[in-house]
Amino acid sequence: MAVPYRGLIAVTRDHGVRAVSIVYNNVLFATQVINDVPYSVLVREGRAVSLSGELDRYLLFARAFISIMGIVAKLTNSRYYTFLGEFRFYPERRLLVYEPYVELLKKAIIRIRDRSVTIRVGEIFKRYRRARSGLTPYVLINIVENILTLMQKL
Repeated sequence: MAVPYRGLIAVTRDHGVRAVSIVYNNVLFATQVINDVPYSVLVREGRAVSLSGELDRYLLFARAFISIMGIVAKLTNSRYYTFLGEFRFYPERRLLVYEPYVELLKKAIIRIRDRSVTIRVGEIFKRYRRARSGLTPYVLINIVENILTLMQKL
C-alpha cells in the first residue's frame, strides 16, 4: 500500500467568513469568502500563486466542505467556528480521511470516498451521497486530488 498524503485542514464557518485551508508539503492552499469577496491562493515560502482561473471550482469545494462541517457541528452541538484536524488522502483508494477536533479532546472522523461521505462522532454515524450544494463525493475527491497535485508542483 502506498504512503498516504498527510497534512492539516482548517475549516472556518462564521458570519461573513467561509474558508478552507489545507497545509501539505510545506505549502498552504487557502480558499475563502469574506464579506462576499472570494479568493483562492497557494503559498510556499513567501511565493503566492493566485488560483483565480479555477476560483468557482474551489469555492464549490469549500462550500461542500463547510456544509459537511455544519452537519458535524449540529451532530456534536459544537460551538466552534474553526475546525482543525489532520487529513490522510489515499489516491489509489480515492479516500480522504479527515479528523477534526469538535471539542477540546473529541474528534470526528469524516471519510470521503467516490460514492459517499461518512461522518462518525462517537456512537453517531451518518452517510451522505450528495452535498446540499449538489456536489457529489466523486467530484469532491477529484478536486482534493487536483489541489494536492498543485501543492506538490509548487
